[in-house]
Formats: sequence, C-alpha cells, structure tokens
Amino acid sequence: MNPQGYNNETVMATDSNITLPADLLAQVQAIAAKEGKTADELTAEAMKREVARRTLERLKTEATARRGNMTDEQVEEYVHKVIHEYRAENRGR
Repeated sequence: MNPQGYNNETVMATDSNITLPADLLAQVQAIAAKEGKTADELTAEAMKREVARRTLERLKTEATARRGNMTDEQVEEYVHKVIHEYRAENRGR
C-alpha cells in the first residue's frame, strides 16, 4: 500500500496520538470536512507550518546575533567583500 501524501509524495503512515481539547478538535474536524480533508491531514499541514515558522524565527534570531551592531549597509558591504575574496581564492581552480 502506497498512501499518497502532500504533493503526491509516497509516505508511510505512523501511529501517533495527540490530545486536543474537545472544542479545538471539533473546529479541526469542521474545517477539514469543509476542505475535503481528514482531521489528520489538516493537523499535519498546521504542524508543518508551525515547525517552519519556528525554524524561521530561530534562524532570524541567530542571524541577528551574528550580525551584532552592523547596519544593513555594513552587512551588504561585508557580504560583497567575502564573495570577492572567495572568488579571488578560487579563481583558476
């Protein structure tokens, strides 16, 4: 059996249980039914979005910490400098 996942990917289903408050579950089921999806599909989509959102937030925080007090212009100058140095070092390889 090859269940079709999002974007027509072949996926293997795994069993897991998530507890939701009854009112939230009812909302999920109602939205899923309206969209022609299962509650599991709708929940998986929501979790993927949340994981992506949190990952992006973490990356933004890390980038901010790395950039220190540099202005946007200073960051842009630094990036161009690093690219130029990289290309100069790798020229002729």
